[in-house]
Amino acid sequence: MPPDSFSVPTVIGIAVLVLALAGVLILYLRVRGQLAQARGQLAQNRQVQDHLTRESSAWSQRLLQAERKVQENADQVRDARAQHDLVRAETDHLINKRIPALLSHLRAPHVIVPGMQNQALAGTDIDRQHRAVLDALTRGIREEAERIDESAQAVIRGAVSRVQSQALRAQDLLAGVQQRYSGDEHTALLREVLGLDMFNELIIRRMQVTGIACGATPGLSRDDTYLVDLVVGAVSRVENFELRIEGPANHLRRRIGVAARAAESILFITAELLANAVHHSHGTLKVTIAVHETNNGAAIVIDDAGVGLNEDQYARASRLLSGNHPVRLVDLGNPPRTGWAAIGRQVAHYGMQVTVKKSAFGGVQAVLNIPTALLVEMPEDSRPSVLAPEPVRAAAPTAATAIRRDPIPAAMAARPEPVSVPTARREPTAAPRPEPVAPAPRPEPVGSAARPEPATSSARPQPVTAPLQRPAEELAPLPQRRRQQPRDTSPPPASTGSGSGGTGGRLLTTPEEAQKRWGDFQVGAEAGRREALPTEQHDATEGK
Repeated sequence: MPPDSFSVPTVIGIAVLVLALAGVLILYLRVRGQLAQARGQLAQNRQVQDHLTRESSAWSQRLLQAERKVQENADQVRDARAQHDLVRAETDHLINKRIPALLSHLRAPHVIVPGMQNQALAGTDIDRQHRAVLDALTRGIREEAERIDESAQAVIRGAVSRVQSQALRAQDLLAGVQQRYSGDEHTALLREVLGLDMFNELIIRRMQVTGIACGATPGLSRDDTYLVDLVVGAVSRVENFELRIEGPANHLRRRIGVAARAAESILFITAELLANAVHHSHGTLKVTIAVHETNNGAAIVIDDAGVGLNEDQYARASRLLSGNHPVRLVDLGNPPRTGWAAIGRQVAHYGMQVTVKKSAFGGVQAVLNIPTALLVEMPEDSRPSVLAPEPVRAAAPTAATAIRRDPIPAAMAARPEPVSVPTARREPTAAPRPEPVAPAPRPEPVGSAARPEPATSSARPQPVTAPLQRPAEELAPLPQRRRQQPRDTSPPPASTGSGSGGTGGRLLTTPEEAQKRWGDFQVGAEAGRREALPTEQHDATEGK
């Protein structure tokens, strides 16, 4: 083949190959560009996808947070609703249960105020707020109750004072009637007067105990008085005392008296304790009373065989009789039982002590302890009343020695009081009549002959030592009380007929005639005693 013909196809082939290669190269470059562009888009898409993934994750987290917050809010709402319901239920419990219980507790301390209904609230703000409400309510109620009680006591004191003054005036009038109509020809009238006088005495005592329980004073004043006279005077203030009270037994070894400032209070306390013992004992059972001297003063012991007290009643009695706790009228029951509260006021005021315990007879034994500061030694020239019992010195005194051997003071013999009659024996209550005259066991009538005196001290029976007594030299000396003015020692003029003479224009009676008058008068009044006084009990006293 010629060279020209060889080169053309070769050139064409080479040209075609070059073109093919160029087309392949261009295609390669184009594909590569597209591939790079696709890779770029893929990378961009990946970036967008990553961004979307991150955004999705963020939204998912936000959504989860939102869901958690919604759940938390729902829980808080549920808790708040439960707390609201709990507080509402606790408030209802406070209003319906705790406050009424608190009001009952203030009236009766044995009532228990309940605590929180739900113990989960104990110690929380709700608990503290409710306690603050109860405390504020308690303070307000107590302050208002004290104000009302003080006002009520003031009203009672005023009313009792007026009634007591009128009853004392009636007592003076009745005493005058008894003195004017003391003869045998007026026996029927005297029985009626004595019955009225006894009921008037009971009225005075009830007014006195009510007034003292409300903060008043006893309303009566006395001079220094023999302790045994105060005891027999207290006996005379009790209804049917001659049937129900045995004694008093006088175990005093010295001339013991009570200072003027406390005389009426001791008489009042003794009378109230006696009335309480009589009221709660069967009508056939005796109440015994005795007076003793102690190392710290004196003691009045009262025993009964009544129904007695249980532990709660003993605790209440001890609390009221101590006088150390304030007592309101609402605490005394309905109707108010003011006896123990009145005794407690006097005991706390004078520093005395009243204790109650079970007696040997199954009833109650009440002991009034009188400190030495309230006792005095009476003057040698004074004597107890004619009705005061002799000290317990012999086991069985005879009829001849039963009469008092001490001369009766002229001033006392000149004023024969009808209180020696069993139906109206009582202590004088008005200030102008300070002589303590009170009941004692009824003596037998005696003649006008002079009372026998022992020839020597050895002829007298040997004394019997009484309980709670010690020799006088072992006891602390009592304060001495002397008369402010000397007594008139001039002898009275000779008596004519009646056995009395004039001393300064005043009639006097000899001790023998006074004794005969008392005895005869008692015999005449004894016949009408059961008709003058009813058999049923009217003397309401402190309940046991």
